[in-house]
Order: sequence, then C-alpha cells, then structure tokens
Amino acid sequence: MLKAIMSSNLKTLDVNATLKDAAELMVSSGIRRVPVTVAGNIIGVVSARTVVKEAINNQNWATEKLSDIAKPAITVDPDTPFRTAAKLMLKYGVGSLIVKGQGIVTERDLAKVIPRVTIPAISVGTTNVLTLPSDSTVLDAAKSMISLGISHIPITSGSDVIGVVSLRDVLKAIHDGNTTGKLSDIASKSLVYEDIDASVEDIADLIVSKYVGAVPLFEGEPKAANLRGIITEWDLVRLYATMVRAHVLIKAEPSKIRGLVAALMATPRVYDVAIVYGPYDLLVTIDVEDPDLIGTTVINSIASMTGVKETTTLIEAEQI
Repeated sequence: MLKAIMSSNLKTLDVNATLKDAAELMVSSGIRRVPVTVAGNIIGVVSARTVVKEAINNQNWATEKLSDIAKPAITVDPDTPFRTAAKLMLKYGVGSLIVKGQGIVTERDLAKVIPRVTIPAISVGTTNVLTLPSDSTVLDAAKSMISLGISHIPITSGSDVIGVVSLRDVLKAIHDGNTTGKLSDIASKSLVYEDIDASVEDIADLIVSKYVGAVPLFEGEPKAANLRGIITEWDLVRLYATMVRAHVLIKAEPSKIRGLVAALMATPRVYDVAIVYGPYDLLVTIDVEDPDLIGTTVINSIASMTGVKETTTLIEAEQI
C-alpha cells in the first residue's frame, strides 16, 4: 500500500506563486515536483521538467504563475497497491501521485518496492544512448532533455564516460543563472554503472542504495565505445506496470532433472523452479517484461535445454 512508502512531508506552493518560487523550493529541498494548492487543497503539480522547459523557451519564465502551467494532479487513496500506482503513472505519463490528504509517491519510491527479478536490465532500458562531451553547456543538456524527453545524459571526456548529468543538475544550474556553464562542472563526480549482464534486481538496488536516477550499462570498462544502454527509475516503473508472470510445466528425462534445475535457476527471467510429481516433472515460474516474450522465452531458453521433452505454459490471469 502506498501509505507505507509515501513521503508525508509535502512541500507545496499556492497557485499564485511563480515558477521561480517553484525552482527555489525544488533546489533547496532536493525535490523534483511541487504540488500546487488553492485554499490549501492540492489541484496540480509542477515538475522540474516544466521549469527547465519554460526556462529555455521563455526569457520571462521566472515570473510565470503556477496557475498557468501546473498540470492536474493524479490523486490516489493511501491503500492503493504499489502495482496499481505504477500502472497509473504509466497510463498518465507522470512521475508522481498525490496520496489523498497524506503525501506524495514518486518513481524512486516505487523503485524501492518493485519485484527484484532477474529480467535483463538491458531489455527494459534505452539502448540508443545520447552522450554529451564534458565541455558542452548546461543549455545544451537542457535542450536535449526537453526535446528527447529524457532526464539523464552520460558525459564523456575523451574516450571515458566520467559521469551522468540529471535533470535535477540542470535545474539547479538554471536556478543559479549558470546556463553557459560546462557539464564537467555539474556532472556527478562518481559514476555509478553496471555491466551489460546486470538484472533488473541489480539496477533497482543500485538506484535505491546510491540515490541515483539512472544507471548506464557497459560491456567492459566505462568507455564511451562500450556504452550499451541506460536504465532509469521510469524504466523500472514501466516494467512494474507491464510485467507478466507465467508458469511452465516441463516433462524431462529423469537423469537430467538435477542438471535442469541448476541450469534453469541460472537463466534470466526465471523466478523459481520446483520439482513436481505427476504428469510433469518441473514447474518453472518466469517473469517477462512483455507478454509477447513469453513464447519466445519458453522456446529459446527453456524448451531447447538438454533433457526437456515437453513444455506447457500457463499465464497468470492477473499480472503480477
């Protein structure tokens, strides 16, 4: 239930406040979204993305009233299940939900509770990754983020990836009047990254423990030429909203069962393996990021294993 993970210390602004007020509150409080109120009631939300978009397109952005630019707030009950929250975020394309009278839940909050599955992270992230050289400006990054709808950009210096610039970094620089500053000055100083073989579980744990919004994936050392993808909090939310669980019943050669169990437990997307007694020998539970992948996963990763004689797949009626 959302009441278990929500932030109850809400920072709000009245509709008559300005976009500059919103930027100052975001920077000083370390938040990316500000609920907008009328007579104490939340009626909308202003995000860091909105601030950045207005700042690069309107020279008078700082004086704009929140009443003119706030987006409607999506409000939910405190007892809303985590997965339902993920589905709502995906449906409405928002990174936060207002919990009625109690608080706010964001993408990062959901990253703490999504199932720790062995789905390959590369399959749910972005593989065509934009990078910018370290001598690019804050304005360059801001324009790229707004035009491409992204929130994180890996920064390169020569052949190395030296850090990641986030939308929050850009917002702070804009708030400080530093749009011509170099990205090398605002990028994270320590690069948090993973290997291309990392699972969703690995990425979710890193995002939560390192308090980052994105994790680049490399095939080898963190060089620009080795960058293969990037996984964000939003990718985790989208996965949680769409992930499907299925069960695969296997008839196997008796002498191969022990080896099959070990091989299956080391297979990506496999959640559990159990020995059963009856017409089938094994029950394998798998998680996939796309319902269309169930058949492909079974045929390519399970049915083709040595010792497997026959498979039957059952898809759960309710998505996990």
